[in-house]
Amino acid sequence: LFDTSDGSEYVYAYFAGACGPGKVCAIDASVSVQTSFDAAFVDSAGAAKDDYAVGDTLIYLQSSDITSDDLVNTFAGGLLVVTDAGGEGHKYKIRSHKAGGTTETNTIGLELHAPGLALAIASEASAPIIGHPYNHLTIANNGTDDLVRGVTLVDVAAGEYAWIQKKGPGVVLADETVGTIAAGTIGVLSDGVNGAAEPLNIAAINSEDDTALLNFAEPLIGIFQTVAVDTEYVNIMLNIQ
Repeated sequence: LFDTSDGSEYVYAYFAGACGPGKVCAIDASVSVQTSFDAAFVDSAGAAKDDYAVGDTLIYLQSSDITSDDLVNTFAGGLLVVTDAGGEGHKYKIRSHKAGGTTETNTIGLELHAPGLALAIASEASAPIIGHPYNHLTIANNGTDDLVRGVTLVDVAAGEYAWIQKKGPGVVLADETVGTIAAGTIGVLSDGVNGAAEPLNIAAINSEDDTALLNFAEPLIGIFQTVAVDTEYVNIMLNIQ
């Protein structure tokens, strides 16, 4: 991470998918995100394990979503979060992991950083995995790759490293099919064009039926600094957390 005097912040990231310049990028969910595993804690042989103890650093999870495509250390630097049952509410940094399916079918072994588990975990616990926030990025696709991380500065191919911008004055593709976007408008990830920013939709609310018109589902990108035209690139004061 480095910043500049104008408030810009940049992070060096690895891309799993291609992303053109001036596009919003996000964690590739198909690579770095595993939704919550339910009752998935097992031993190295794939049998349910009810005695993961405080201090344990090697954890095995089993799910049909785990395949040989989960390459060695794909989730390294990411988080294992216990969301339900014993040990819930705790997060653990992943130090490394073995490839999916190498220990037992659909089983993955996660090595956690010391001091390991803060509370005991039984097999019935649930937990998702979120990979490192700047590893395996791709062009942001609303509804699929919503964990936005920044904006690309150059054309990036899959398998390359590149700097991305998170904050400060930046340039992003604009998406607005009706009219123009006024300066000062809040910008969010487009729900129709991959990697683009669109205005936050604040529609008139005349009844409860109109509540769905409020477009709060997309991640915040920043503030449009100038008038924006559809398909053109525009200055945005980025604020991507």
